[in-house]
Amino acid sequence: MSVRPIIIAEDNDKLRRLYSEMLEAAGFKVMHASDGEKAISLLHKIVNPQLIILDVMMPRLDGIQTCARIRKMQGLRPCPILFLTALDSPETILECLNAGGDDYLVKSAPMAELVERVQYWSRKGSSEEGTERRKKAIKELESLATEQDGLDSAGAADEIAQESAAVELIAAFIEETDEAFTEKVDTFYRFGYLVSLVSTYLKTNSAQDRRFGRVVRNLVYRTGFVDRKEIDAMLDNYERIVSQGQFQQGWKHGQDVAVTIGVPDAPRPGAGADGEPVPS
Repeated sequence: MSVRPIIIAEDNDKLRRLYSEMLEAAGFKVMHASDGEKAISLLHKIVNPQLIILDVMMPRLDGIQTCARIRKMQGLRPCPILFLTALDSPETILECLNAGGDDYLVKSAPMAELVERVQYWSRKGSSEEGTERRKKAIKELESLATEQDGLDSAGAADEIAQESAAVELIAAFIEETDEAFTEKVDTFYRFGYLVSLVSTYLKTNSAQDRRFGRVVRNLVYRTGFVDRKEIDAMLDNYERIVSQGQFQQGWKHGQDVAVTIGVPDAPRPGAGADGEPVPS
């Protein structure tokens, strides 16, 4: 049986070669194109690729337009489509998913994460498993857009600026210190560490606070510090997770280093803004 290829559409020659070499080294067969139109041309020769990877910003036909055309050609979601882009805004993510994309990876993420994500989506049954995740992500992003539209323009600008500053500051800190965390570090520990930094900066750790969830998600999209496939489930089960030992240890670690990035103490997990326990 012949190996079904992966199609990569990326206009940057250096990145295209790098992605191809990494995936071929991982055992995948790769065909590549420099723009969306050439990717579609490949589909006239390869009717059933294993996976399609699209850069969002490409000449002639961008990734979002290409994805929409491919979905019309192929019918109802027969092939996973992964987006690669330097843009990690919620609006961009929503546009990618609404066009028919299954997942999204920031170009600044480690190459190993690209390989891991491709391995996941190449697995039999991954598209079916990912459908509900995709629908949920679209719903959350649409809700976020509605919330932002409803905010007073001045208040919205202040809130967005604060959130952007938090993401930039914490992401830079995580990227500079990530070597201290090996791949074996427990996911709950990583989640606790990330939540601690976010809570310290925003002075809230409430899962009901829309800023908290948005900043945590944006940091995950930006840094890959916690697996994006798991972040929604962890936020949904936040009240249970905060009592886990690994989460608490990660939280303490975050508090210990928070002073390094110049932010004050935050309330304990499960505590109110004044530090008192939240009533059950």
